[in-house]
Amino acid sequence: MDDQTTSGLRFECTACGQCCRRRGPYAYVYVNDGEVGRLAGHLGMSDGRFRSLYTFIDEDGWTQLKMHDDACVFLDQQGRCSVYEARPVQCSTFPFWREFVGKRGWKGGVDKHCEGIGQGRVWSREQAEALIMKKERADHEE
Repeated sequence: MDDQTTSGLRFECTACGQCCRRRGPYAYVYVNDGEVGRLAGHLGMSDGRFRSLYTFIDEDGWTQLKMHDDACVFLDQQGRCSVYEARPVQCSTFPFWREFVGKRGWKGGVDKHCEGIGQGRVWSREQAEALIMKKERADHEE
Protein backbone atom coordinates (compact mmCIF):
# COMPACT_ATOMS: atom_id res chain seq x y z
CA MET A 1 0.00 0.00 0.00
CA ASP A 2 1.36 3.45 -0.85
CA ASP A 3 2.31 5.60 2.11
CA GLN A 4 0.97 8.72 0.43
CA THR A 5 -1.57 9.88 -2.07
CA THR A 6 -1.81 13.05 -4.08
CA SER A 7 -4.07 14.46 -1.35
CA GLY A 8 -2.21 13.41 1.79
CA LEU A 9 -0.40 10.84 3.87
CA ARG A 10 -1.61 7.37 4.79
CA PHE A 11 -1.19 6.50 8.46
CA GLU A 12 -2.93 4.58 11.21
CA CYS A 13 -1.47 3.80 14.61
CA THR A 14 -1.18 0.06 15.16
CA ALA A 15 -0.33 0.48 18.88
CA CYS A 16 2.91 -1.44 18.35
CA GLY A 17 4.79 0.76 20.84
CA GLN A 18 7.83 1.20 18.60
CA CYS A 19 7.55 4.99 18.77
CA CYS A 20 8.04 4.65 22.55
CA ARG A 21 11.38 2.87 22.21
CA ARG A 22 14.91 4.18 21.85
CA ARG A 23 15.87 4.50 18.21
CA GLY A 24 19.16 6.20 17.56
CA PRO A 25 18.95 9.94 18.13
CA TYR A 26 15.24 9.68 19.01
CA ALA A 27 15.66 8.53 22.60
CA TYR A 28 13.83 11.27 24.40
CA VAL A 29 10.42 12.73 25.14
CA TYR A 30 10.40 16.40 26.02
CA VAL A 31 7.70 17.67 28.34
CA ASN A 32 6.66 21.22 29.15
CA ASP A 33 5.17 22.42 32.42
CA GLY A 34 1.59 21.90 31.25
CA GLU A 35 2.32 18.33 30.22
CA VAL A 36 4.02 17.65 33.56
CA GLY A 37 0.90 18.91 35.32
CA ARG A 38 -1.41 16.81 33.15
CA LEU A 39 0.69 13.65 33.64
CA ALA A 40 1.06 14.24 37.38
CA GLY A 41 -2.70 14.75 37.74
CA HIS A 42 -3.39 11.62 35.71
CA LEU A 43 -1.17 9.66 38.09
CA GLY A 44 -2.64 11.35 41.19
CA MET A 45 0.55 13.03 42.36
CA SER A 46 2.03 16.48 42.70
CA ASP A 47 4.04 18.03 39.89
CA GLY A 48 7.14 17.93 42.10
CA ARG A 49 6.78 14.24 42.88
CA PHE A 50 6.19 13.47 39.20
CA ARG A 51 9.29 15.44 38.23
CA SER A 52 11.48 13.65 40.78
CA LEU A 53 10.26 10.19 39.77
CA TYR A 54 9.87 10.47 36.00
CA THR A 55 11.88 13.37 34.56
CA PHE A 56 15.34 14.85 34.33
CA ILE A 57 16.77 18.12 33.03
CA ASP A 58 19.10 17.64 30.07
CA GLU A 59 22.32 19.54 29.38
CA ASP A 60 20.37 22.22 27.48
CA GLY A 61 17.90 22.79 30.32
CA TRP A 62 14.96 20.90 28.75
CA THR A 63 12.78 18.59 30.82
CA GLN A 64 12.66 15.04 29.48
CA LEU A 65 10.93 11.85 30.54
CA LYS A 66 13.29 9.20 31.85
CA MET A 67 13.84 6.11 29.76
CA HIS A 68 13.71 2.66 31.30
CA ASP A 69 16.20 0.45 29.50
CA ASP A 70 15.30 1.03 25.85
CA ALA A 71 11.77 2.38 26.30
CA CYS A 72 9.75 5.22 27.75
CA VAL A 73 9.17 4.76 31.46
CA PHE A 74 5.40 4.67 30.76
CA LEU A 75 5.48 1.81 28.23
CA ASP A 76 3.94 -1.16 30.02
CA GLN A 77 4.79 -4.87 29.77
CA GLN A 78 2.27 -5.31 26.94
CA GLY A 79 3.89 -2.54 24.92
CA ARG A 80 1.09 -0.05 25.59
CA CYS A 81 1.25 3.49 26.94
CA SER A 82 0.14 3.50 30.57
CA VAL A 83 -0.57 7.28 30.46
CA TYR A 84 -2.17 7.35 27.01
CA GLU A 85 -4.98 9.76 27.94
CA ALA A 86 -2.46 12.29 29.32
CA ARG A 87 0.49 11.57 27.01
CA PRO A 88 2.68 14.47 25.87
CA VAL A 89 1.97 16.28 22.61
CA GLN A 90 5.24 14.89 21.20
CA CYS A 91 3.71 11.44 21.55
CA SER A 92 0.20 12.27 20.34
CA THR A 93 1.47 13.91 17.15
CA PHE A 94 3.96 11.21 16.10
CA PRO A 95 4.77 10.63 13.21
CA PHE A 96 3.50 14.02 12.07
CA TRP A 97 6.73 15.86 12.84
CA ARG A 98 8.46 18.30 10.49
CA GLU A 99 11.47 15.98 10.08
CA PHE A 100 9.22 13.15 8.87
CA VAL A 101 6.78 14.94 6.55
CA GLY A 102 7.97 16.26 3.22
CA LYS A 103 6.37 17.73 0.14
CA ARG A 104 6.39 14.31 -1.50
CA GLY A 105 5.30 12.30 1.51
CA TRP A 106 6.93 10.55 4.45
CA LYS A 107 10.68 11.00 4.82
CA GLY A 108 13.55 10.54 7.23
CA GLY A 109 13.13 6.78 7.46
CA VAL A 110 10.12 7.05 9.74
CA ASP A 111 8.66 3.95 8.09
CA LYS A 112 11.46 1.91 9.69
CA HIS A 113 10.23 2.93 13.15
CA CYS A 114 6.48 2.99 12.57
CA GLU A 115 4.52 0.13 11.08
CA GLY A 116 1.46 2.39 10.77
CA ILE A 117 3.04 4.34 7.88
CA GLY A 118 1.15 3.40 4.72
CA GLN A 119 -1.74 1.89 6.70
CA GLY A 120 -5.30 3.05 7.31
CA ARG A 121 -6.78 6.44 6.58
CA VAL A 122 -5.37 9.25 4.51
CA TRP A 123 -4.52 12.43 6.43
CA SER A 124 -4.85 15.57 4.34
CA ARG A 125 -1.90 17.93 4.03
CA GLU A 126 -3.85 20.40 6.14
CA GLN A 127 -4.42 17.85 8.92
CA ALA A 128 -0.75 16.86 8.84
CA GLU A 129 0.35 20.50 9.04
CA ALA A 130 -2.01 21.13 11.97
CA LEU A 131 -0.41 18.26 13.90
CA ILE A 132 3.08 19.47 13.03
CA MET A 133 2.20 22.94 14.28
CA LYS A 134 0.66 21.53 17.48
CA LYS A 135 3.94 19.76 18.26
CA GLU A 136 6.01 22.82 17.44
CA ARG A 137 3.86 25.01 19.72
CA ALA A 138 4.25 22.50 22.58
CA ASP A 139 8.01 22.41 21.97
CA HIS A 140 8.18 26.14 22.69
CA GLU A 141 5.99 26.18 25.81
CA GLU A 142 7.61 26.22 29.20
